[in-house]
Amino acid sequence: MVGNSGVTGGTKKTLVMKEIQYQEDGFLLSDEALASCDVAVFVYDSSDESSWKRAIDMVSEVATISEDAGFVFPCLMVAAKMDLGSFPMAIQESTRATQDIGIEAPIPISSKLGNFDNLFHKILTAAEHPHLCIPKIESKRKRVLKLINSWIPECWVKCFCISS
Repeated sequence: MVGNSGVTGGTKKTLVMKEIQYQEDGFLLSDEALASCDVAVFVYDSSDESSWKRAIDMVSEVATISEDAGFVFPCLMVAAKMDLGSFPMAIQESTRATQDIGIEAPIPISSKLGNFDNLFHKILTAAEHPHLCIPKIESKRKRVLKLINSWIPECWVKCFCISS
């Protein structure tokens, strides 16, 4: 665990970070891990296109699993190794992908260049204002309901509405 203190709104805050590993059964998170999460941060290698694609897939997976389990929390993406030079298309695609799901563009960092204050501040801000970074991804339950509704002929719906 890593602790970092910051001041937001005149109040000192402590940031505790915990890395979550895949479980043996292939699922990313347990319900216990989801329940204890205030903010999910996905760090990827900005010099590796497959890394950011996996990160955006993980955001989608976590958002879907958490919503299905009844947990909703903000998600942030962090583009690491910015000093190595990212592929221009990867930057554009990752920014577009995050905008499509309603979260902030990836936060650029470089461990060589240091200064992670901006990153920690953004994580604290997301924890204090979670509604700003919650991914807009349909849960499995919503997708199933849409599918069922698309199967029901319109006349059946009208008949059910009239008879009740």
